[in-house]
Amino acid sequence: MAYRYPYDEEERTYQHPKLRTDRRLWKVIVFGILTLGIYNLFFMTQVANDVNTILSSRHRTPLMPFIIVLILGSVTFSIVLDIWMYQLTDRVEDALRMRKLRYDFETGDFWIWLFFGALFLVGPFIYYHKLCRAMNLLCADYNERPVIEQAA
Repeated sequence: MAYRYPYDEEERTYQHPKLRTDRRLWKVIVFGILTLGIYNLFFMTQVANDVNTILSSRHRTPLMPFIIVLILGSVTFSIVLDIWMYQLTDRVEDALRMRKLRYDFETGDFWIWLFFGALFLVGPFIYYHKLCRAMNLLCADYNERPVIEQAA
């Protein structure tokens, strides 16, 4: 879409933002330990912002900011955090389906790996690995084709 700024002579085109495609589980673990969890806060905030950017035309209401979710989660015994993570998983699944990307990441992964898998201590690592992989695929596809045609 071309537009002009009031004081510019040339016409410019809108450039969609380039999203990060270098999310890895080891970074979440190592930097989360080194920064005492602050990196994980920024990681989840960036994931939520990227999902909101990718699905901006589809969902009118963006996800609640992660810092507010953490504050409310501390008061509600992490019920709000679980609901937010489920909504995030659902939106990532919706974005994968909308962009026709074949990757197995769905709300069942939230229940199996993050919710019940936490009992075995390994489940959350598997969930975050799958989340990183799904977000890398989504962001790479968004960087290639920011706007996709909606089926009528």
